[in-house]
Amino acid sequence: MHPIHPMVVHFPIALLLASTLFDALAFRWRSQQFRDTSLSLLVLGILAAGVAVITGHFSEEAAERSGIPKQAIEIHEELGGSVFWVFLGLLGLRVASSLGWMREQPKLALVIGLSGGLLLLIASYFGGDLVYRFGAGALPR
Repeated sequence: MHPIHPMVVHFPIALLLASTLFDALAFRWRSQQFRDTSLSLLVLGILAAGVAVITGHFSEEAAERSGIPKQAIEIHEELGGSVFWVFLGLLGLRVASSLGWMREQPKLALVIGLSGGLLLLIASYFGGDLVYRFGAGALPR
């Protein structure tokens, strides 16, 4: 199977980090446009992250067959799944406040976004480790 996972992971990374950046801008300048942009990027980032998680499951089998240590694969997989759930929780918070089910919590949203962003960068580091240290996705010589 063609390694699609490395092609799609850049989209959720960029979209989710940009969403957090716009949350920070909205927190600083109290701008509804920044909040709206952040929410749009968050939705797109979660959709892209879902695709990355699904394609990651397909890539996992090939990585295991190529001799990459299972523990290294599992660390990346668990971190990536955690990123997905953190940002999905953030979306739930944002939707609940936009529907009036709860008061808007911009500080909480920013803290969750920053925490999720840090987790995302750590997951990305371990994904890069799979590629550059263990050769995941490299064509056989």
